[in-house]
Amino acid sequence: MEEKVLKYTEIENRALEVLSISVPENSLLYEFAKSSLEMIYSYFSDAKHFQEVGDLINALSCLNYSYGWLDSGVRLGIFKTDGDYRKFTFYK
Repeated sequence: MEEKVLKYTEIENRALEVLSISVPENSLLYEFAKSSLEMIYSYFSDAKHFQEVGDLINALSCLNYSYGWLDSGVRLGIFKTDGDYRKFTFYK
C-alpha cells in the first residue's frame, strides 16, 4: 500500500507541475476551474497528511479523489496540460 501511495503521489506531483487553467478569466467556467483547483489541492494536501500519520487507506482515497477532479477538468477542457496521455485522460 505504501508503494502505491508513493507512486500516485509522484504521478500527481508531475501532473500538477504542468496543469494550468485554460479558460479566460472573464468566462463563466473560470470560477468553476478555480473551485476545481481548490478541490484538487485540498484533497492532495489531505492525502499527504494521511500519509504522514500512516493512514495509507485514506491517503490513497484522497489521492483518487484529487486526481479524479484533476483528470475530469482536463477532459472538460478547463485545464491545460502538456498533452501526456499517460498522466491524463483526453477525449480524443
